Amino acid sequence: MIDFTPSEETRMIVKGLRSFIEKEVKPIEEKHREYFESEHKRLNEDGSLKPEVKAAIDKVRMRSGELGYYGMHMPADVGGGGIDRVGMFFAHREMARHGLGLNMYTLAGPEGPTQMLLNLNDAQRKKFLAPLVKGEITTCFGLTEPEAGSDIKNLTTKAEKQGDSFILNGMKTFITNAAHADFVQVFAVTDSKLYKESGYQGVTTFIIEKDRPGFKVGKINRSIIDDGGQAELIFENCKVPKENVIGQEGMGFYVAMSWIGVGRLNIASMCVGMAEYLLEKSVEYAQQRTTFGKPISKYQHVRGMLADIATELYAAEHMVLNCAWRMDQGEQVVKESSFVKYFCTNMLFRAADKAVQIHGGMGVMKELPIERIFRFARVLRIVEGTDEIQKETIARSLGL
Repeated sequence: MIDFTPSEETRMIVKGLRSFIEKEVKPIEEKHREYFESEHKRLNEDGSLKPEVKAAIDKVRMRSGELGYYGMHMPADVGGGGIDRVGMFFAHREMARHGLGLNMYTLAGPEGPTQMLLNLNDAQRKKFLAPLVKGEITTCFGLTEPEAGSDIKNLTTKAEKQGDSFILNGMKTFITNAAHADFVQVFAVTDSKLYKESGYQGVTTFIIEKDRPGFKVGKINRSIIDDGGQAELIFENCKVPKENVIGQEGMGFYVAMSWIGVGRLNIASMCVGMAEYLLEKSVEYAQQRTTFGKPISKYQHVRGMLADIATELYAAEHMVLNCAWRMDQGEQVVKESSFVKYFCTNMLFRAADKAVQIHGGMGVMKELPIERIFRFARVLRIVEGTDEIQKETIARSLGL
């Protein structure tokens, strides 16, 4: 029987996370309010985060690691909390219910450990995964290139084997946390013939430390949310020892696909929490804002928008819970994870659009957080697989 009731352990975790965000994270954010309200104050001229902002993020991440929240989705044998996917839904929802601020760095973001790193061997786990789970360091996922994002069959970054090492050449772009990661996970073609024939095999995943010769961070990509995190990764004759290969040589895509559904589920869970935040703020504003002698909550068009948000939110919550439960049962949820990623990101975008409309002129002002969430919601329809990729996956599941 399917039962979505959170366990006592989950309720305690959510309660603790809420307390942590309210009592420790929000005060740090309030102290640096000016940086989070203005991109111009948050970023340096090159688009990188100012030291004060980076220090605040690091403080939240490391404190979250100390309390056991940052890596609690990882198995206990690597230092995590072993929390199941249903439990993580409630945690991600709680995290996002506090809006778009430093709270977003409490649960492995950006960029903490993922299940993909369970493919590390013992030596790699000790060196890279253990401190990552604790929030002491961060990483990034280097797959996307200028001509290869959703089109994974068009990678140009290559790694040529030379003795016990590989020589990497190429570039990655739009890589989240690239500007700050202590090590990167990079996908490179190691067998061009096999890759050309199969489109999946012949690609290897490497760990590359930030100080390795031949590797550098390129220009920072400025996005509509300007969080200072996305950047290029450039490899010029970068020599990497074979000890830095993740999993089996030539099977890098299979390593990546082992956790892609989890990432989509996490995003969907956050969308539910952020939509709850928008609904709460919009109801509150509609009850307080008056026009023509009465609160705008009494007008049919406003009431209708709020009802739309609440209805889609209810559907999204149960859709994500169902997918999370199926994943916990060991089911393959390829199409289901596409369902939730596609529906929930669009649900949040529609909710944010309505929230802006309900707030009127204030909805597009920097004084309120609504417009930033609107921009963030638009980004979520692209990362971790675009709307179109999700629909293509769903279409294939229909035999099309």
